[in-house]
Amino acid sequence: MAEGIVNFVLSKLGDAAVKEVLRIYGVSRQVEKMGRVLCWAQAFLKDADKSRRLNERQKHWVKLVRDVAYDIEDVIDSFLSLELDAQRQRAQEEEKRAKVKNTIMRWLRTPMKLPALHSLGDKIEQIEQKLDEIERSRDIWGVNNLGDNGEDVGIRRPRMQFIVPDNDDPDVVGFDKDRDNIVNQLLDKNSRKRHVISIVAQGGVGKTTLAKKVYNSPDIRRNFDIHLWITVSQSFELLDIVKSIAEQLKIKPPSNLRGHHLNKLCECLNAKRYILVLDDVWSENFWAEIRNVLPDVKNGSRVLMTTRSWDVAKRADPAHIPYLLQLLNHESSLELFLKKALPQNPNEYHINNLSEISEQFVKMCGGLPLALVILGGILSNEQPTHDAWTRVLKRMNWRHVGSEVSEVLASSYDYLPFALKSCFMYFAAFPEDFEIDAESLQWMWIAEGLIPQDDGSTLEDTAADFLEDLAKRSMIQVSRAMCDGSITLCRIHDLMREVAMRKANDENFLTVCSNRDEQSFSVARRLAVHQSNCDELLERANPNLRSLLFFECIPNCSGHRHIKVISDMRGPYAHSNEMSNNVGVEGLTQLRYVRFHSKVFDLENFIGRMRNLQTLELRYPHHLDLPDCFWNIKTLRHVVFPVSWTGSLGPPPKVDLKRLQTLRGIRNRESWGPGGNLPNLPNLRDLAIIVTERLPIEVIVEFLCTLNELDRLAIKGREFLLLDTSKFPFYANLTSLEYRGTGSSSFHGTAKFFDISLFPINLTQLALRYLELQQGHITVLEKLARLKVLKFGSILFVGGKMKFSTKGFPCLQELQFIQSNDVEELYIEKGAMPLLQQLRVDHCDNLELPRGLKYLTQLNSLSWYADPEKATTTVEEIRQLCKHVPTIVTEGLPQRRH
Repeated sequence: MAEGIVNFVLSKLGDAAVKEVLRIYGVSRQVEKMGRVLCWAQAFLKDADKSRRLNERQKHWVKLVRDVAYDIEDVIDSFLSLELDAQRQRAQEEEKRAKVKNTIMRWLRTPMKLPALHSLGDKIEQIEQKLDEIERSRDIWGVNNLGDNGEDVGIRRPRMQFIVPDNDDPDVVGFDKDRDNIVNQLLDKNSRKRHVISIVAQGGVGKTTLAKKVYNSPDIRRNFDIHLWITVSQSFELLDIVKSIAEQLKIKPPSNLRGHHLNKLCECLNAKRYILVLDDVWSENFWAEIRNVLPDVKNGSRVLMTTRSWDVAKRADPAHIPYLLQLLNHESSLELFLKKALPQNPNEYHINNLSEISEQFVKMCGGLPLALVILGGILSNEQPTHDAWTRVLKRMNWRHVGSEVSEVLASSYDYLPFALKSCFMYFAAFPEDFEIDAESLQWMWIAEGLIPQDDGSTLEDTAADFLEDLAKRSMIQVSRAMCDGSITLCRIHDLMREVAMRKANDENFLTVCSNRDEQSFSVARRLAVHQSNCDELLERANPNLRSLLFFECIPNCSGHRHIKVISDMRGPYAHSNEMSNNVGVEGLTQLRYVRFHSKVFDLENFIGRMRNLQTLELRYPHHLDLPDCFWNIKTLRHVVFPVSWTGSLGPPPKVDLKRLQTLRGIRNRESWGPGGNLPNLPNLRDLAIIVTERLPIEVIVEFLCTLNELDRLAIKGREFLLLDTSKFPFYANLTSLEYRGTGSSSFHGTAKFFDISLFPINLTQLALRYLELQQGHITVLEKLARLKVLKFGSILFVGGKMKFSTKGFPCLQELQFIQSNDVEELYIEKGAMPLLQQLRVDHCDNLELPRGLKYLTQLNSLSWYADPEKATTTVEEIRQLCKHVPTIVTEGLPQRRH
């Protein structure tokens, strides 16, 4: 709704710095009137949000309010830009003062302001006329206080954990028989020829869910050597799909569809029995294009495809009848619905007299799983009473027979609290099946002004709660979560994306440009460009554009001075060595969020002028030291440099950044020192820092003692003594810790800890890399009572034999060994790591098959990657010893000893 932009503008009008600028230019009184009208409109919009019903005249009035709120924002930003220009001009005048008298300089400056002020005066008059029309039309159009026609649906903080295991979602129902049928087809031993088995169904039935159940089936994991998953979607590039296959095979991706690297990919697949899942295929010609890069050596390899089209499935393999996935029957539908609507106790519907109304809800969903989980998500936020559920049923107002399913999906938006609606519409910006970085998404929400300030919580905490709430309502899907349940990757189902796009278009919230015929982007304030002709589109875009997300190319943003968010979403396929000379962000002083995957030409010279910048994410692996003036931007909240561990120069001494919460990829300055010569970062929560040799460790200790709120710490140094964290103010807050040596082949830092008190009491994640360890260290670590994730990377382990003792690591859920060749034997005593779920061994060439794996009864995922020429164990040995493990992934291991 319009509530988001109205709240944002009112917040802006209350900012002291904005008030001062408006006072300087003599427009305070006019803007105060604007604020009064918007305050009244805000009250109406809140009532409208509770009632969830507006007639057509009221909807038109809301559109007028939204449009005028955007106009007011434009005027405010224009005054701010005008003042910034004046400040720069005054700074230039200071340099010329010795040559030109002040009176002459003032005379020269005035004509430059007059045209701009005159234009802004005209805009203010137009806004005042619109505001008068809005006030006059209140009674005419029936826009009055709607009253309390419904319960307040403010954000509830679910504080739930989103665990995304490798095996099945425990809430999935009704697919067991389908899974077994497809697994039997894939394991058919009567044919060694490669076959394509297709799952066909309409959107929302659960094709992908079923494919995941098949893919993670123990029988499938044990009978195929290579397991590959590719999401195809409507718009696909064959080269990108081939690159993804190569990356999953851990070989160098080909740069084109011919040549040496493509041959190597074929050789890799030729040597093994593989299963490849092609999820969400739309094009009838897709299989004809990709089959040539998938060798068929008649070894029993299989392809599993999901599609909405029977014709797509038949073209892929005419010899096999596609598997038509049916809608859920009534019994399974009711089971799934109640798991989502009453997550704590699904049987509660009998107790609370909800049986009859539950049957009505289930009937409306027509057996469509997506509709069932969406409707269940709506009801999970209501009281589990007959009256509360009846109110929901009456509010949905079915338009005509057959509309029930689409109405359920659309109603999921209507039942969102107003603050969540804008956040949900933001998902329309992302392409189909796009994996969205949750952290960056939340930072963009904040930069857009979509997250309200909540007393007692940071904007970041509130944004995380919003994302969890959307997941709880099943409006988005969690792809990956951390051990504490916080979401790291998410996506949105195609049908829910259609809802988000429709709502975003209706509200003029955001426009997606995915083809050259798109026209509506010329009025949009937010633009998501899914094609390569960025510059051509931006020439015709709204000059008051606020946000730009691009997925194909780097755009030229000159001419859009009010833009606040510019985000390069190209991810791993971006050309990191590409340098853009035409980004044109020099004049974008209103920028709040900046993210690039490629180096931006001359960024260092003008980034310090972005006085409103909140978040800077530079993801390209280049050495970059920003100028000291960058660290004078008081609004900074998150600064992320490439995780290359070469380090960008950190903040200078005495700089004061009270809002900064994230600082990654920096190295200390040699000018740091004791006695106040340190940066002041009192609210820093996440720090990744390189400690250079020339800085005394005492200075680092003093620096860390100033960080009261630190939650995550990653620290790298050459001769590094592990710090006694009990001395730091963040001792009880720190949950994630990483210690890293230099990575030099000639030196690993020696870890000198033999006391458990050196580690934070609430530590849940620990990574030790490029360090020299011995068994005494393991004896200390296994006493960490809350540790859930432990990662060893390139460690030198004295003696080669590591033992995990009985009752050691009582809460550990994930254990990793990566490129640690000095670990030769791993012995697990009975009772050690009783909750371990995931074990990963990645290129530890000398490690024998661990003894005691049979004692890990909760283990559900074992991954073992090795160099085929150096592997010391076999697939057969692992499978014999780990029959109790549902998911086993092996790459590079021989099948059996010869």
